[in-house]
Parts: sequence; C-alpha cells; structure tokens
Amino acid sequence: MKHPAKFSNEILVLIAAFLPPQKWPRVLDPFAGTGKIHRIPNETWGVEIEPEWATMDPKTVVGNALVLPFRNSSFDAIATSPCYGNRMADHHEARDGSTRNTYRHTLGRKLHESNSGAMQWGDEYREFHRQAWGEAVRCLRQGGRFVLNIKNHIRGGKVQQVAEWHDLVLSTMLQPKDKIAVAAPGLRHGANSTLRVDHEWVYVYENTL
Repeated sequence: MKHPAKFSNEILVLIAAFLPPQKWPRVLDPFAGTGKIHRIPNETWGVEIEPEWATMDPKTVVGNALVLPFRNSSFDAIATSPCYGNRMADHHEARDGSTRNTYRHTLGRKLHESNSGAMQWGDEYREFHRQAWGEAVRCLRQGGRFVLNIKNHIRGGKVQQVAEWHDLVLSTMLQPKDKIAVAAPGLRHGANSTLRVDHEWVYVYENTL
C-alpha cells in the first residue's frame, strides 16, 4: 500500500549518520507510517495508528503517538517525521472522483480520529504535537538522541513556520545539537503550485537537560 509522505532516501541517510548503532542502538519512530525507519541498521521499533500501514512491517505496532506502549527511558533514540500540517491533510472528496496525494486519499478511507494527518496547521495541530513530543521524550533515555524531519509550507502566499515551531517546542525539552537543510522541491500542483518551500529540515537534539 502507498503512503504519501515516506522518508526520502536522502533523509534516511542523514538519520542513519546521526544515529550510529554502537551509540544509539534502540530507535523508535512514533509516526512510523509504512515503516521506512526499519531500513537503518539499528534495532528499530515503529508505532503507527493506521493498521493498513502498520502491518506492512512486523517491527511496527498499531498504536497512538499520544499514548506510547513503552516504559520510561526505553529507547536510545527517537527518529521521526510527523505530518506537516499542509495540503496532505486535505480530506476533501472531489466531485469528479479524482484522487489527491493526501493521507485520506492514499489510505482510501477516513483517518483515525487521533491521526494528525487530518490536521491542518493550527491550534489543534500544535496541541497534538506538544503532547506527542512529551510522550516521545518520556520514552527517551538520558543521553538519548532525537532526530526530527520536518518542513514548512506555503499558505495564502506566506511561509508557515512549522519547522521553527517544532524546534521551539523540542528545545524546551531537549538540548539542540544540529540542523541540516535538505533540498525538497515538493509537489508542483494545487493552489500554490508556483510557490514551494524548496527544502526540509533535519533537527538533532539530545536528552541532556
């Protein structure tokens, strides 16, 4: 089954580089999707709320990022990419029967009520991810590493600073260590087809506060 927002190969290479398994062997992705995180050479676990995607890899379990089924300090690292709050959250049913590259259309049904893939950038999205990051950090051991892949998007002709917001929240919980911009031109159709953020970010933090 397809998924509209898997890790790109470039991002996955960076994640692996930031998480050498000798130092950070046990890695969790709380927004695992189809389980591409399992391609890095670490001992990986994934949590995904939609069963169709979760069951694509035996290392992923069906679960909710807001209530992770793990004890405190269970993992050496978190590596994940949450939904961006952009047009992939669109659940509009087109009258002409056409499909879109969105979570709803790719899955072929309504998303779980706790799936942030249905949330546009706004208060609901931000409150959800505050809770999700608190829960992820609960599962991260002291000295553990957190790698985040995130991207801004255009709405109403203006850049929505999604990445900066996530960085601000995580920086209150963890020690920032690094950030890298990765070229990512995005999809070239839709309301803002000529306006695209041309890169996404990989942020790195450590649990040393």
